[in-house]
Amino acid sequence: MSAKGEKSENISPEAFIARDILSPGFSGRLATTSQYQERLGIGSGTVQKALHELRQNGAVELVSRGHQGTWITRRDFDRLWDMARLPPVHILLPSRGSQEATVVAGGLSLQFQEWGVGTTIGYMRGARSRLEALDQGQTDVVLLSSGSASLLLPDDPDRYVKISLGVGSYYCPGSLVVVEKIAPATGRRRKIGIDFHSNDHQRLTRAQFPAELHDYVETDFTLLPRAVFLNEIDSGVWHQEESLIPLDKVGLSLRPLDEPEAVEMAEQISAAVLVAAQDSPVVTLLRELDRQHLQKLCATVDEKTGGKLSGNLAIRFD
Repeated sequence: MSAKGEKSENISPEAFIARDILSPGFSGRLATTSQYQERLGIGSGTVQKALHELRQNGAVELVSRGHQGTWITRRDFDRLWDMARLPPVHILLPSRGSQEATVVAGGLSLQFQEWGVGTTIGYMRGARSRLEALDQGQTDVVLLSSGSASLLLPDDPDRYVKISLGVGSYYCPGSLVVVEKIAPATGRRRKIGIDFHSNDHQRLTRAQFPAELHDYVETDFTLLPRAVFLNEIDSGVWHQEESLIPLDKVGLSLRPLDEPEAVEMAEQISAAVLVAAQDSPVVTLLRELDRQHLQKLCATVDEKTGGKLSGNLAIRFD
């Protein structure tokens, strides 16, 4: 279940008001007692008791400004989230293996933890599938590349909130490479792996390996080295990840993207983008994120590799 939680009729008045305070559109001014009475179908005494509970638990500090109404002067995310009876924030990542996605999720979870908000992590192949899960309320936050975000997200600020973490945070420099045999086959059209579940992979593959010169073979891009090793394909664009077997030990090699269009595209699509539904209370947390800290964490992936290719980079064959 996502952090949108249950319907208002199934929760207590203090939980309802806590969610109201956590809502993305909350301006700082609390609704009036009569408004809460109407929305919840309860008496004024019950509303006042709920507000007292929120204050007593340290979830909020309130100040009355006469005819201007009652205003929130401080919010404690930890206590508010608890009193709102909201579940942990679910973050949906691409398929397992991406070091960059793991770092982003870890940094996000640590910041939420500082606010006393738990997180859970899930994995799903395909940016379109992750967005559908978000629309269906199966997750709170999805991670996309800037390439997928620009293609798939409508320009509708009333539907989604998008937070970019900067160039190189989804694909660090040098991590998108060509994988092939050390002694590639010659004298025939080459078979190139292409993943039709990935917008990024399709665009990069077509840029690096033009269709008029190559034959495309449907391949899960995370398993591209395996497909090359098994002679199912000759080559393909791969996002490097770690595993157990070094490339050179099984006769495979890496080289940089070298077609100008592919090189330019790799940078254009390299930013990580966090996406949440505009009406989710998670948006309130995302707007408080220390983006600079997250960007520094993402930079550590590039620092570890130095943006260089490794002939001993491991691959998985499972």
